[in-house]
Amino acid sequence: MVLVERLLKYIFILLLLGHVIVGALYFRSAYSQVFLPRDIPEQARAFSIPQGASLSDVLQRLEDLDLAPSPLYVRIIIAWDGKRVVVKKGHYLLPQQASTWEILEIFEQGKVELHKVTIPEGLDKWQVADILGDQRWGDRDAFLKLINSNAFIRDVDPNALDLEGYLYPETYMFPKDATPEEILQSMVNQFLNETKTLRLNLEQRGLTVREWVTLASLIERETSVPEERTLIAGVFENRLQKGMLLQCDPTIIYSLKRENLYKGKIYKSQIRYDSPYNTYVYKGLPPGPIANPGLPSLEAASNPDKTPYLFFVARKDGGHQFSKTLREHNRAVAKFRKRR
Repeated sequence: MVLVERLLKYIFILLLLGHVIVGALYFRSAYSQVFLPRDIPEQARAFSIPQGASLSDVLQRLEDLDLAPSPLYVRIIIAWDGKRVVVKKGHYLLPQQASTWEILEIFEQGKVELHKVTIPEGLDKWQVADILGDQRWGDRDAFLKLINSNAFIRDVDPNALDLEGYLYPETYMFPKDATPEEILQSMVNQFLNETKTLRLNLEQRGLTVREWVTLASLIERETSVPEERTLIAGVFENRLQKGMLLQCDPTIIYSLKRENLYKGKIYKSQIRYDSPYNTYVYKGLPPGPIANPGLPSLEAASNPDKTPYLFFVARKDGGHQFSKTLREHNRAVAKFRKRR
């Protein structure tokens, strides 16, 4: 009887040891396969996780693409590591080589594929909608509909009718599945972040946010010469103080574009087109921005030069000739017209 008990004990120990050895080998195999660097073929590098997809769904797809071992193996390693893996939805571009564990870390961290888009300084809302509409996030009309609301800026500019002026010019990196709402909100947030300090000084200038951005948009559209921005801001400041018409040509273009009447150039008959945005007709600043200014123009509108000039005319080289009197200005205009 004692011999039988000893024999059973030895058998139990051997079975237990066998299970331990098998388990260890199983774990070693799982570990090596989960952490094994794998070459990822081109056709498998674009990987999308839809809303609501579970870890099991993702693991099964990875196994089907030969990018992971059995889901059971992966779950053993996840349990051993003691972490809770939550995969995030989105479009991913996987590297040319990665282990299953590294792929899961990409999904968990939400390192989605990003798409670059550049919004140059001085574009108006229609041009911004054209650029975004050419990308993969939606059509132009979807963007323009949102731009024509004040949903993202009303807290800063309660009188805003749209997002004109607040779509900050910048190079952005957006996920492929970003929505138009997310993209435009990011652009407005960028404006708010970049102008935080400048907006603190507006009370000293006696300007609202809307007036300041409107003035900056005129400066932006009038010149591309950096050193002229504060000088042009000073000219506009002088004309506003004297109650003069600003006579900013880009406001004519904007007035016409609002009515879909702009055909690429200003005709003589359109100079006094009746629109509150037309500064050849109405004194003071337009009701709102006519473009989306960059930071240098916003800075110029915050700190214009103290200058005696009241007039300027474009030169052939892209700069401007500044004049103190109407007589000087008319001579400059005649001179540059003659050269043309």
